[in-house]
Amino acid sequence: MFFWQARTWSLEGSLKLKNPVGYADIWDLSGSYGWDQTTELSAGLSLPRFKALPTPLSARISLFSQDWLKFSSYKERLLGVSFGLLSTKNHDLAYNLTWRHLTDPSHMASKSVRRHLGHSLLSSIKYTYKLDHRDSQMRPTKGHAFLSTTQVGGLGPDSKSLRFIRQVRFFCFSC
Repeated sequence: MFFWQARTWSLEGSLKLKNPVGYADIWDLSGSYGWDQTTELSAGLSLPRFKALPTPLSARISLFSQDWLKFSSYKERLLGVSFGLLSTKNHDLAYNLTWRHLTDPSHMASKSVRRHLGHSLLSSIKYTYKLDHRDSQMRPTKGHAFLSTTQVGGLGPDSKSLRFIRQVRFFCFSC
C-alpha cells in the first residue's frame, strides 16, 4: 500500500510602485513563506528610460532560505543581486552574483552534500532570447512563441565557485 502526503501552502505578497521618483521608475517588493520552511524576499528597481542610455536599467536583490532537512538533511540560504545589462525587444542580458551558504545541522547529510557545505559564490551571466508571435499573451488562440535561456556560471576566480552551463528552451505552437 502506498500513501502520498501532500500538505503544502504558501503565503505570498507583492507591492509595486510606479513612478514614485518621477523617472518612469518601477519599484517592486515581493515575499513568500511556504509550509516547507521556504522563505523568499526580493526587491527590484527598473528604469525604462534613464538619461540618454539606450537600454533600460534594472537591479534586484533577493534572499532565499530553504530547509531541506525533511528530504536531504541540510539548509540552504542564498543572498543575491542581479543587474540587467542589456534589454531589447528580443534580447536580455543579465549578471547575477549570489552568496550561498549550506549547513548540515543534523549531521546526517550525504557525502556529496557535505562536500559543498559552507560558503560558495555563484557568479553567472544569463542571456535570454524571446520571440512571441501570438495573437494574445493572456489567452492565445493562434501563433507561436519561443524562449531560449543560456546561463554560464562560475565566472569568479574562487575555486569554490559553482561552475555550470544551463540551457532552457521553450516552444509553443498554436498555444
